[in-house]
Amino acid sequence: MGIFDKLFGKKEQSSTPKEPVQNSEKLMDSDKFWEIIATSKSNSSGDYEKQQTELEKELLKLTAIEILEFDNKFRTLRGEVYNWDFWAAAYIINGGCSDDCFSDFRGWLIGQGKSTFENAVKDISTLTQLENTNDGDWEGLSYVPTDAYEKKTGNDMPQGIRENIDITGLEWDEEGDDLQNKYPELWKTFGMN
Repeated sequence: MGIFDKLFGKKEQSSTPKEPVQNSEKLMDSDKFWEIIATSKSNSSGDYEKQQTELEKELLKLTAIEILEFDNKFRTLRGEVYNWDFWAAAYIINGGCSDDCFSDFRGWLIGQGKSTFENAVKDISTLTQLENTNDGDWEGLSYVPTDAYEKKTGNDMPQGIRENIDITGLEWDEEGDDLQNKYPELWKTFGMN
């Protein structure tokens, strides 16, 4: 780098070749996806912040297109639980839950692993078995694929698939006894008393 470049801020070229940006709407294979989640959770010993670091380490072992396919799968799963029952669960567990908090909750729930996620989809009351809800600090895991992709390519992640943004199910009323009556097991375990 010459003196002119130093004075006027030309950046040094990285010696690490970056992968090209590619778009895909393909989903990562479920077994591979859940294996990556399980590894990140296991390597973090239950520490959610550390799980984010561990997930990034796992994703950086993949190609850029595989990271995008992981993210497509992640967003598909997060969209599958975009419903009023899961929002109620997040609301009860956290003592309230905004729309951003609910998005973070769904990402956190995926990070708990395949059996926890799938059991909750079948029966939301299985969330009462959670040993650690991270005190409602659920932000972070959803951003990891984007960060890993940018490190891999030096560019923003393309759109990939579009996540479901149409909430399903029956809306509940946060006032009165609606939540307590509709979700008694969750209320008993996490109660907002």
